[in-house]
Parts: sequence; C-alpha cells; structure tokens
Amino acid sequence: MGIWWPFLVRVTLAISLFAVGCAQAGDRERGGMEAVEGSIWYRERIALPPTAKIHVSLEDVARMDVRSEVVAAVSIDPRGGPPWSFALPYDPKKLHDRGRYVVRVRIEADGRLLFTSTEHIPAFERDAAKPLEILVSRVLGGRGGEAAAAPDVSLTETYWKLTELEGEPAALGAGERELHMVLTGEGSRVRGFSGCNRFTGHYERRNGELSFSRLASTRMACVEGMAQEQRFLDALRRTIRFSIQGSRLVLYGGEDRPSMRFMAVALQ
Repeated sequence: MGIWWPFLVRVTLAISLFAVGCAQAGDRERGGMEAVEGSIWYRERIALPPTAKIHVSLEDVARMDVRSEVVAAVSIDPRGGPPWSFALPYDPKKLHDRGRYVVRVRIEADGRLLFTSTEHIPAFERDAAKPLEILVSRVLGGRGGEAAAAPDVSLTETYWKLTELEGEPAALGAGERELHMVLTGEGSRVRGFSGCNRFTGHYERRNGELSFSRLASTRMACVEGMAQEQRFLDALRRTIRFSIQGSRLVLYGGEDRPSMRFMAVALQ
C-alpha cells in the first residue's frame, strides 16, 4: 500500500485538474458567444395565427453562385402584436474576413410562409449600439389571423422571385439583385433579371404546359453571378410545364422534375 498510495494520489490529482480544465474551457466557450439583436414588425393590421413562428437566421452571402451559409438561427414565438424583439446568438469564431453577413427573417405557420424579409439586411455594417429594425413583407397567398386563404396567384403580370434553382436556394445576382421574371398577359412575352443581365423572350402556355423560346439578354460581364445566370436561362429553355399553389410557382424541366421555384412577394 505504501508503494501504490503516492501513485493513486497523483492520478486522482491529474484527473481532477483535467476536469477543472474542461469546465473552464466550457465556460470560455459559452462566454465567447455574441448576439445580433433587433426587432421585427410589419405594416398590416392583422393578427398572426396561434401556430405562427418567427425564424431568424444569420447567413453568409459573400458567394453569389452558391447557397448562402447559415451561421446561426433561432426561432421565437410571436406573443402579442408587433414589434417582436429577438436576440440571435452566434459564435464569432465562425465568421471570417471575406464573409458578408446578413440577417433573414421568415414568419411561418403550418408550413406556409406568411411574411418574409425581402432584402439583404447587413448584420454588422451598422452602429452596433442600435438594434436592427426589420420590416417584413406579406407573402401573396399567405394567411394572417382568421383571414381565408387567398386564391392561387396569376401566372401572368406577377413579379416572380426565384427562390430555388435545381434543388438549391437561389443566391442574389450582381449588385445584390434578386433573380426574377414577369410574364405579360399580352404578347406572351417574358422579361426579368437573370443574375448579371436583363433578359427577354417569349413563352407559350397551354393548360398546364409552359415553354420558353427566343430568350435574349444584354451582354454585360459580371465578376460574380454569371454561372448562376447560365443555369437559370438553361432551366427556362428546358421548361415543359408549371404548377401554382398560393404564392408559389414551380417550373418542371425536360425529365418532368422541378427545376426552379419562385415566390410572388407583395411589397407594401
């Protein structure tokens, strides 16, 4: 026993020091978190349904041709009426010098998007002492309070914002502009912004079938956004049919698979 006792003491002491070190490291890790704070509101005088949730995310949108990277996210219950305060915790070690960080807000209920932020809101390029004030816009076809669901949005004369391209969230184009299109009721023409250039063309609609032809665009060259632009225009050329549910438009490609998704946004 005389031989083993000092050894046991040293082992016990080492284990205790290790446990203390881990606890201190954990405290430092938790203490290193920071938060983006602000408030969320909308102009409409309607109440949200009881199942509504507000989702706030911090995202890196520095690269235009790939999906944004979600750095942190939080969901809150909207109690009472707007504005609603939020605190979005994030780990500053996950940020890097070349990142461009924005805050996005969505209000959803039962799988339906009711309100959304419609522009990039810089998370850090502001006076840190002033909380963010985020105005969200109502989505066409969404529901608020006891209001009945709106009918499907018209395919024509609607501003369709691209939200998904070939299964991936759509990124903003050059100049932080969103990709979009508008189909005119007269003349069967389509126009919009494809990521770097403005484009025009023709479409043909027959029942649920839809096709695009004679697409042409301006010839600007952009540092970023051109790869996504080419994918967008190629997907338009391959379109064979469409479907609309509420404020959502889906285009289907040559293999009758969803190729692009759009959202009609009501800007108040």
